[in-house]
Amino acid sequence: MLRFTLSLFTLAAFTAAAAAQDGFAPLFNGKDLTGWKTVGGNAQFYAEDNILVAETNDEINQTYLVTEKSFGNFIVKLEFKYDSHVDSGFQFRGVMHDKNVWGYQAQISADNNGVLYDEGEKNDWLVNIKDEELKKKTDSLYKADDWNELEVQCVGPSLKSKLNGTQVCDLVDIQYNEGFFGIQIHESKTKGKLRIKNIRIKEFPATPWIPIYGDRQFGSFEVKPVGKWEFNQDENFIRARTEPGQPKDGILVSKDVYKDFAVKVSFKMEHGNSGLYFRAAEVDKDYWLKGFQCEIAENAAVNAALWEVQGRGWVKRNEPVSGAATKKGDWNDIATVAVGDHLVTFLNGKTVINIDDPKCAKEGKVGLQLHGGGNQGCLFRDFYVMPLNDEAVKLIREK
Repeated sequence: MLRFTLSLFTLAAFTAAAAAQDGFAPLFNGKDLTGWKTVGGNAQFYAEDNILVAETNDEINQTYLVTEKSFGNFIVKLEFKYDSHVDSGFQFRGVMHDKNVWGYQAQISADNNGVLYDEGEKNDWLVNIKDEELKKKTDSLYKADDWNELEVQCVGPSLKSKLNGTQVCDLVDIQYNEGFFGIQIHESKTKGKLRIKNIRIKEFPATPWIPIYGDRQFGSFEVKPVGKWEFNQDENFIRARTEPGQPKDGILVSKDVYKDFAVKVSFKMEHGNSGLYFRAAEVDKDYWLKGFQCEIAENAAVNAALWEVQGRGWVKRNEPVSGAATKKGDWNDIATVAVGDHLVTFLNGKTVINIDDPKCAKEGKVGLQLHGGGNQGCLFRDFYVMPLNDEAVKLIREK
């Protein structure tokens, strides 16, 4: 018995040492569930022979085993195997919402292994699950009755997954920026075991959302001398207005220039036309800036479309997106991610535009606009930018 215990200890030490050599650190010690906790239902989790085991049967409720620590940017790897049909997933950037676990999830099941899902507000796949090529890929990569390696990389808005060394998903999303890891077990009608081993992580520097204004101050932003940009003292939002007949745009623009980044703001349109500028340059014109706008307008059909001021006009019009409708008379979230030629826009969490545009400007200022030529009004709040440095961009671009 002593010999068996020593061999397990030696194996665990060897695994930890090997992981450390390539910059990875273990997330599971192989002996017990230190650093993890159970959330939700009654599935059983335990450590056995350096393996994390989850048991299912026909009486369990949905259960998570989650880390006590949160993580932002990382590569995480693990190996999994199950001995009967288990509907599971590897949760990452997880958060607690009321009593529910929200966040991203990489599927672990009989189908779609490694495909990414939003377990929470969207409750939807982050890619087209009906894509036959994707299904063929995941089916061919999965090794039944054997160990499979799952890898997930998160850097800022970039999410990637691999199954047994081959990429499954490479996408952009801004819903969650950090959170815990977790093993999910769905309600089950069968008895079985999910086994996971060699859970290890390599962390990268954080890419936080930085408020563009705070404490009712514009900070590194300036107001062009048209329109009124006023803080609501109680609710910390900006009310922006231009007067009837004013030909010039009202502009709140950054003093800083951004190259690769994500930017987001919440808006409530009162009347008129607006926009979220990015990669813009100042010009001596009534509209003050030239460059890209992520459209904000009373005409909800064009919200989150891409318009290039003093350029090509509409670069990409909207296509119908399920769940991306503008909420009239209410707050809406709009965002843009720009990495090199890759431009992505979002409306209320849903991807609207996703293109590569070699003609696009590669850097510029960000700002908010109220269109000239009439009576314009819009409320803005939660204005944030996430700069991405060269190291982060390199990781995002790697396949």
